[in-house]
Amino acid sequence: MGTEAERAETRKAMAYDLHKILDKNPAQKTYTIEEIKKLIDVYVETANQTS
Repeated sequence: MGTEAERAETRKAMAYDLHKILDKNPAQKTYTIEEIKKLIDVYVETANQTS
């Protein structure tokens, strides 16, 4: 499971990755809650496939 420091680093990396995903489409300035949930779902599913 890793140390607390490793878990904290993983959370920071995930936040950074999601930040970059949201910035990919600068024309879209706002996202609905459902759009953000979908982005997170796709991110997690993709991360699980490569692990």
